[in-house]
Amino acid sequence: MGLFHLPPIKRKTQSRQRTPLNYLRMDKDFRYYFQHPWSRLVVAYLVIFFNFLIFAEDPVSHSQTEANVIVVGNCFSFVTNKYPEGGGWRCLKVLLWLLAILTGLIAGKFLFHQRLFGQLLRLKMFREDHGSWMTMFFSTILFLFIFSHIYNLFLIMEGNMSAYIITDFMGIRNENFMKVAAVGTWMGDFVTAWMVTDMMLQDKPYPDWGKSARAFWKKGNVRIILFWTVLFTLTSVVVLVITTDWISWDKLNRGFLPSDEVSRAFLASFILVFDLLIVMQT
Repeated sequence: MGLFHLPPIKRKTQSRQRTPLNYLRMDKDFRYYFQHPWSRLVVAYLVIFFNFLIFAEDPVSHSQTEANVIVVGNCFSFVTNKYPEGGGWRCLKVLLWLLAILTGLIAGKFLFHQRLFGQLLRLKMFREDHGSWMTMFFSTILFLFIFSHIYNLFLIMEGNMSAYIITDFMGIRNENFMKVAAVGTWMGDFVTAWMVTDMMLQDKPYPDWGKSARAFWKKGNVRIILFWTVLFTLTSVVVLVITTDWISWDKLNRGFLPSDEVSRAFLASFILVFDLLIVMQT
């Protein structure tokens, strides 16, 4: 009978709990370093530096000729300038670009985003409402371009209205256009870099990184206050410097870092690659 009364076997239960994503810390492979906070921060802020550098070195930024940009020039000129003298023509033009914006928003949301990208192509990046604003923005530009040519047909049918034909010439100088583009680029790049900084100071995959900085960032409303304060302060300074030519790159550079078409082309390609790296590191 002793064979049937064996002592119970005590099995060691292994705890299934582990610290969040600690395997990233243990397995220091390519992904570990590729998604490391320092790597992500350096890439994000280098994009800002490269964009300012190409803006400062590009001769177009100092050109006094009239700016002309394909598609975008038509949309800008259609909405902002080249209005005929007659009130009827002005009303027609305003009505057409308002209708173009409305059509672009509706088509971008329901036709392109939901039907084409969501249901037909089934792209995950456009699931639910993801990417809807971007789709609506580009769709609006497309329909503004189309409606600008419809407006041109009315002008051609009227005759003697060639001065008001909408083309890719924007009616402003390249210098002013590049300043506006630089401000828009700054907003996009810095908001991206600042959001990456915010994520790195909140995430937990790398618990040994920036312990004091992360602890300070998570105190009360410090994160919210610093995020918006730094964003508005630096944006105000950048806009002031760009629009007033307070800082002259030529005086600061003095031939130390000269560039030509080839080097600027490589610099632009670096910006594109780094933008893609920001998406890949997420």
